[in-house]
Amino acid sequence: MTNKTITKRHEQALETKDRIYSAAIDLMDREGFENITIADISKKAGVSVGAFYHYFTSKNDILADIFYKVDEYFSTQVISGLKKGSIPEKIIEYFSYYAKFSVRSGVELTQQLFKPQIKFFIENNRPMVTLLEDLIREGQQKKEIRVDDSPKEIARFLIVMARGVVFDWSVYDGNYDLEAQMHNYMECLVSTLRI
Repeated sequence: MTNKTITKRHEQALETKDRIYSAAIDLMDREGFENITIADISKKAGVSVGAFYHYFTSKNDILADIFYKVDEYFSTQVISGLKKGSIPEKIIEYFSYYAKFSVRSGVELTQQLFKPQIKFFIENNRPMVTLLEDLIREGQQKKEIRVDDSPKEIARFLIVMARGVVFDWSVYDGNYDLEAQMHNYMECLVSTLRI
């Protein structure tokens, strides 16, 4: 078997997995996560239920993939995209990226993610969170961020507040500029962390 054959099969597998994922996201946006079945997803993707199970063990794996994509975005684009400046400025910019990702994902998907049953938000050691903790730690070392709380606790505080902004935007069906609102709120919050 040649590398070309393996590569072609690998490409086809990725395309099939992406098609299943896209079908699930589209159905979640329109019907809600709880209202769709694996059979619905498979039918929309044009694959068998068995093919779905080849790539995902359950509907929850689709949600896990969403959070994986967020973490991948923060690990690749955000970490390299933060401009030079003070750490407080970088933290505000970090949350601008969070708002951009939410807008790009769409209000319908965001509404589906804000359910108490979805625990991916609180998983430890997610790259999205560790990047923020690292920024805070650096800011504390540079004496730009107060040190009366740990980087972990400050990151949690900021993420909970930012998540609240995104939730509010989703409650209002995306009817305001999330990026501008996030910037304003985070600028206010981060000012309380400065030394």
